Amino acid sequence: METRKLESGATPRKLGDYLTRTRDKASTHAGHGARGAQSVRTDEYNGHAIEIVTTYKILVDGRKIRAPLGVDAAGKVHCHALPNYQTASAVDMVRALIDGFPEEFERKPAKRKARTPAARKKPPAAKKGAKTGSKKGSKHKH
Repeated sequence: METRKLESGATPRKLGDYLTRTRDKASTHAGHGARGAQSVRTDEYNGHAIEIVTTYKILVDGRKIRAPLGVDAAGKVHCHALPNYQTASAVDMVRALIDGFPEEFERKPAKRKARTPAARKKPPAAKKGAKTGSKKGSKHKH
């Protein structure tokens, strides 16, 4: 690279303009909240503004995991947990996460549901001499 071009491009104004243009084309993250990881990509094409919002809800063994996935303009998937790693699909990225962090994906024994205090109570005992659903005048006794 030519030194003069480098000096010229590094001036605050030119560098700022370049970074602004690059930022506007780069993928951004709208959030990683309860709805899942979300990536927003924008572009302009033939005078049209394009915005693509990709949201991931990831379950592994039925358990929701929070994996901050993003997608770049070329469609490559990246994750903050593996910063220098890109894959062609979200499935490949989750596989890489399982390989990279196996302790996070260990199967845990299912928890027993605790019975509520109301469910632990025994039904009231029948009173002595009370009829137990037999019809009046029935000849059959128990």
